[in-house]
Amino acid sequence: MAFFMGTVYSKELLQDTSFHVILPHDGRRYEGKGNPKTLILLHGLSDSAATWVRRTSIERYAERYDLAVIMPEVHRSWYQDMVYGINAYKFITEEVLNLAANMFHVSTKKEDVLIAGLSMGGYGALRCALENPEKFGYCGAFSGAYDLKQLIQIASSPDGKDLLAGMVEDYGAIFGEKTQIPKEVTVKHIIKNAGDLKERLPKVYMMCGTEDILYPQTCEAKKLCETYLKEFIYEEWSGHHEWDMWDTAIEKMLQYFLGHGRRDFE
Repeated sequence: MAFFMGTVYSKELLQDTSFHVILPHDGRRYEGKGNPKTLILLHGLSDSAATWVRRTSIERYAERYDLAVIMPEVHRSWYQDMVYGINAYKFITEEVLNLAANMFHVSTKKEDVLIAGLSMGGYGALRCALENPEKFGYCGAFSGAYDLKQLIQIASSPDGKDLLAGMVEDYGAIFGEKTQIPKEVTVKHIIKNAGDLKERLPKVYMMCGTEDILYPQTCEAKKLCETYLKEFIYEEWSGHHEWDMWDTAIEKMLQYFLGHGRRDFE
């Protein structure tokens, strides 16, 4: 495998931005194998584009499944097009795959494209995938931060200021003067709205640790996914909001979608 760290100019972000890339480099195109499948891997609130590489064995998993991995940077945007900030949602859904295909010759066919993320990135991956089913064939949502309203309430409380430091300020930058989170960016609306496209939706793998602070949010999202999505796998096991969980989760997801997992979608 090859690993690249660099910057690329984004028309949506209006600035240079970090791009971390893992690529097969076995001359596959010259051997008739075609361009590699692509995983867009999204970071969490306090992370960066580099954190998946620093904290997990993603490069080893990419080699195992012959996979290109693109890790973009969106800061603390919650994968939204911010009122006072960057167009993170458009960057991920409209620009990242084109940049990756043009620079690294990865496959952008729906059946070859996965998107996944943790915490803030779990929400981002689920939203991007369900709202753009023509682009993403698979989605992984790990310990997702699905209820932004509840997180803002926690961040505003004395007990939550250390845990979710900066989220109140993030809200203002993302949503401006709105006193309520717009309905269209809530997970409940996203999943219900996606249900009308059931036959076209990506396959979704969702997980969370049973001791995770976001476990109740995941349970609510799970119920919606079971109701509205056709191809959905959910797993939980003992653990907190931590990298040991997500390192296991990313391999499990790849096993289900690209390898011989312990059970298949029905």
